[in-house]
Amino acid sequence: MARSPEFYDIAIVGAGPAGAAAAISLARAGWRVVVVDKAVFPRDKPCAEYLSPAAEPLLRELGALAEIEDERPARLRGFRVFAPNGGTFQGDFAATRDGVGQSRFATGLAVPRLRLDVALVGAARRAGAEVREGWRLGRVERQGTGGLWTLTPSPEEATISARLLVAADGAHSVVARRLGLHTPGQLRKVALVAHLRGIAGLGEYGEMHVAGRRYVGLAPLEPPEVGDLCNVALVVDEARDGRALAGRAESFLLETLETFPGLRGRLAGVAVARSALATSRVDVRARRRSAAGLLLVGDAAGYYDPFTGEGIYRALSSARLAAGVADAALRDGDLGVRSLARYDHAYHDEVRGRHMIEALIQFGVQVPPLMNHFARVFARRKEMADTLMAVTGDFLPASAVLRPGYLLRLLG
Repeated sequence: MARSPEFYDIAIVGAGPAGAAAAISLARAGWRVVVVDKAVFPRDKPCAEYLSPAAEPLLRELGALAEIEDERPARLRGFRVFAPNGGTFQGDFAATRDGVGQSRFATGLAVPRLRLDVALVGAARRAGAEVREGWRLGRVERQGTGGLWTLTPSPEEATISARLLVAADGAHSVVARRLGLHTPGQLRKVALVAHLRGIAGLGEYGEMHVAGRRYVGLAPLEPPEVGDLCNVALVVDEARDGRALAGRAESFLLETLETFPGLRGRLAGVAVARSALATSRVDVRARRRSAAGLLLVGDAAGYYDPFTGEGIYRALSSARLAAGVADAALRDGDLGVRSLARYDHAYHDEVRGRHMIEALIQFGVQVPPLMNHFARVFARRKEMADTLMAVTGDFLPASAVLRPGYLLRLLG
């Protein structure tokens, strides 16, 4: 016999960075919050495992930074980008300064999801949220147009009822798909992510390599004095490479690394420390990010392209925006479409222009002469590379790159 429903103010599906961050903020505000996730933590997840500099103050605000710092994460000073023809440029986070000449953000962080997610889930529990691991969503339903949401697990047991539902279950969001809020994007990409040791020449910079209309990101996960563990995230075209990598993701990844000019001669001592994980459909669009009684956060709110590595920052940032709107709406007793649409507007303002930059970079990946041209310009004009790094590091607005003068110098 099924047990009686359990009632909450907010139910959050997904306990990754977005879901845990939303739970922390809303539980601190005094609401009764439950978070459910099919995973049991700690767990691995295909992810670039890079946090842009602006993510650090958000982690501190959420009460998770101290635990992460205790594990001595790698701190990345910027990125080096390698073009198809072997040309390179470097952008430094600390080169962007505030009005009094001080560095605003010096480093990004590289943290395995095994540690990051555990730190955030722990902070959510300390904030007063209930977190249920190993809880797989079976059905999601709403009682009328303004009633409670009901979540039923699979296998079926006690259901969860909540006034507000937050979907934080990633780019493949079960909630968003069942409610018809997701639509596939045009990019058909597959990402392969592994942990490797023995890549020569790693240091305090992340790396992005582009060649053959593919790209790979390297994020050192240990300070150089500790070791050389590195996250390696390869993104390829599903139509062209899908059949070649089927059933052999790891060997395909290792073979493909050799095709990047900037990695030749650096892979002789490579050893696999964690097997390759794969994910597809890395381009997902949300028809809208809110509805009556519902908010989408993190990758569930839409995901385009991992080149700029903003996924975790965007998860934390969207959770903060959603929590602010949700708290006000719950206090007003109004969880209707217009009330929660304030989140859509705030989200749009937050990412305004960034999709255009992501599309421009993706176009460069697909047109090698254009990427080679970008690299030449940025190598000559270091200040332009630093500005781009600050925008993708989430502490300068996209307008710093999209202003006419910058684009003329880049494309001219």
